[in-house]
Amino acid sequence: MASITEHYVQNLNEVPQEFLVQAKDMPLLEDGVFQELPLVDMSEPPHQQKQKISAACQEWGFFQVVNHGIHLDVVENARKAARGFFELPVEEKLKWAREEGKTDQIAGYGRTEGFRGQYSDWMDSLYAFLAPDSLKARHLWPSTPTDYRESIEELGKESTKLMTHFLSIISEDLGMPSDCLGKEFAGYNLFYRANYYPPCPHPDKVLGTHAHTDHGAITILVQDNVCDGLQVEKKNGGWISVAPVPGALVINLGESLVKLCGGKYRIALHRGVVTNKTTAMTLVLHLDPPLSLSSL
Repeated sequence: MASITEHYVQNLNEVPQEFLVQAKDMPLLEDGVFQELPLVDMSEPPHQQKQKISAACQEWGFFQVVNHGIHLDVVENARKAARGFFELPVEEKLKWAREEGKTDQIAGYGRTEGFRGQYSDWMDSLYAFLAPDSLKARHLWPSTPTDYRESIEELGKESTKLMTHFLSIISEDLGMPSDCLGKEFAGYNLFYRANYYPPCPHPDKVLGTHAHTDHGAITILVQDNVCDGLQVEKKNGGWISVAPVPGALVINLGESLVKLCGGKYRIALHRGVVTNKTTAMTLVLHLDPPLSLSSL
């Protein structure tokens, strides 16, 4: 069984070697690096939404969205249920531990170890496929809190609708029929991950999530509503920290979609940083390439 980040947090004064990042990967934690991503208000007329999304995808590959149609209660119920799981005693969480390499373990609790053979992320995660039904493995989803399964399933349903809407807008912006990208990615899977970042005694020496791009089509991120560590790389280099906007979601493009856009859109590296003061938790939903049990 892989050790869990939680074990390192208790009475910890130094960061274990396996989490220490190289100098080139050191996180940016200075004050004043917060910058707003483009903000799209989905209550605006469709042509304004399209213009803003197009500009954001070209400059950033990221944007924040408000009035997005997912009811606040759906988001908050999922957030509350996931946090409730992470706040369980370690021995209870380990009952749902995900064992890498086992074909029947496509959901559960775990952490990212040895990124590129160098360091581990300062993060615990809870994984699940929310679609298609053949990959759900609902029996591997925690049964505590009691509303966990229902709440993330509802978030998945609403997120799928929102993703489909964005794919329609992007299709039109690329000069395609509005349903083109929806059809292109119809066979993709909806992958869910709740990420839990405990406080770290030396946050300048670790990363909560390593710098990466998403390999799927589109991603929805629910930031922590109090403390969040999302950083996005700018087009001309350097990193910005993205402050949460009340009621907003973060949307970003993945490699599969950007490959189809003929160079019009950008894909951006992004990462998560941590603090020594408080715990942060995010919810992430990816529209990812097809995956079968035989390929796990």
